Amino acid sequence: MTDSNITSPPYFSSDLIIAKYGINDKIESYLQEILLYNEKVNLVSRETSIEDLKTIAVDSLVPFEFAPSPDGHIFDIGPGAGFPSIVVLLAFPDLCGLLIERTQKKIVFLRKTIDIFRLDAEIIHADFAEAKRNIKFSSFNTGLMKLVRPDPNLLQNVADILKPGGFFIYYADLNDKTIVIPARLEMKKYKYFLDKHNQVRTITILKKTS
Repeated sequence: MTDSNITSPPYFSSDLIIAKYGINDKIESYLQEILLYNEKVNLVSRETSIEDLKTIAVDSLVPFEFAPSPDGHIFDIGPGAGFPSIVVLLAFPDLCGLLIERTQKKIVFLRKTIDIFRLDAEIIHADFAEAKRNIKFSSFNTGLMKLVRPDPNLLQNVADILKPGGFFIYYADLNDKTIVIPARLEMKKYKYFLDKHNQVRTITILKKTS
């Protein structure tokens, strides 16, 4: 394991990242869809503002400031309201996505969003361990996970379905003292600032080496 950017984390601007991918209008429309749906079904906290959602959306793209841009097939474990996979699919429209979500009310929103933006994505209604039984080994270039707590077997399952050279992005600091990192996954952690200079964020990126 290697920790990068510990002494001087880089600073990223939400506006600049959105401009980089040319998706400002799509992001605005997507976030408005979340707020509208949130009036009926809780996707996010009712106190979450449009600016809060914008930060979460941009945070979905920050890992690709450190790792190669995704290509081919990606999967997202527990996307909820669509973070990070919907944002990643909007930014990289040539991707094919598999969203693994176990909450039916969230699946309804995800399907609607996929249709609105004509994304190349499908949804599996299951938890990851169940879904993985029906997924071919070495099928995906990139995996994503934001709000799901990793269990002891999760990374083993992730390693099974990633292609060699593929990446798994965990949008937090993975505690490798409690989670066993498979030998075929090489882990790096990156710290950074997003808009606010007083809040350091951490992502964990694992690369399948074999």
